[in-house]
Amino acid sequence: MILSDTLSAHLPERPTAVALGFFDGIHRGHTKVISAAVQAARQQGLIPCVFTFSPPGKGGPKPVGELIQTDEVKQYILERMGVRQIFRPPFEEFRDLTPEEFVRKVLAERFQARVVACGENFHFGRNAAGNAELLCQLGQEYGIEVIVVPLERENGEVISSTLIRKALRDGEIETANRLLGHPYTLIAPVVHGRGLGRQWNYPTANQYFPDEQIIPQNGVYATIAVCDGKRYVGSTNVGKKPTVGGQTVLSETFLVDYKGDLYGKNLIVEFYHFVRGEKKFGSLEELRAAIEDSTRKSVELCEKYREIPLQTDEAVLQSIGN
Repeated sequence: MILSDTLSAHLPERPTAVALGFFDGIHRGHTKVISAAVQAARQQGLIPCVFTFSPPGKGGPKPVGELIQTDEVKQYILERMGVRQIFRPPFEEFRDLTPEEFVRKVLAERFQARVVACGENFHFGRNAAGNAELLCQLGQEYGIEVIVVPLERENGEVISSTLIRKALRDGEIETANRLLGHPYTLIAPVVHGRGLGRQWNYPTANQYFPDEQIIPQNGVYATIAVCDGKRYVGSTNVGKKPTVGGQTVLSETFLVDYKGDLYGKNLIVEFYHFVRGEKKFGSLEELRAAIEDSTRKSVELCEKYREIPLQTDEAVLQSIGN
């Protein structure tokens, strides 16, 4: 995966198929656009790319607890979809280009685009003067095939980040995943905990959520943890550990059948099913029994996701959460 943070960095050496969009949180509508570009690239021998942009004023404070995906999670998802290069220049680098200049200078000349894909509500160019219809016209002029993808809806409502955030905060992880088209994902380093789980032969990988990422409702989730390219069924507790007097929200994942040391490593945790809400138990024995029960349920729910390969096509992504 190549990440280009400016319009002049790592320009492709051969023609490309480019998915266009802001992609603030990659959801099912976005995956349709991205998959269209990836499929065209495979069929025509092009480099599959994504063009997005850093919001104006990047470098200032990040929105606390609002992002569905961090940049690292987005890159992980895009790589699984088959994207090989991401162009993510600052908005300031191209905001003054007219629609024609954007197509000519950026898409045709710099990216060598032969195919571009966008949503039907896509706008581009200075003052957002260009739309999907104009992009099709300019594409004909510059020899670029334009694929316009209809908006994706759920029960008649256009899928949006707002709907997904609500589902996550309500503990409706299956709904959130269905809207996303892939599992809600945490990527963060593993930190030291109290070691209580290890005493019970249930050692957990403890992670803090990035400040900017939305945290799902407290409770236990059936998950898949990815480490060193291998996938393990996991049982993940999100919360403050009220039984043992915890104060900070933490993600604690027990990886079934994993043997090794995860401290300091970046662990990928994909959330698939909500098992139960957060609960304060009357004793450590009750807590241990609940952990055993949650682990058994997680294995039942998530074993089928353990063998999903690194590169996943849209059909597999869309099946997640069903």
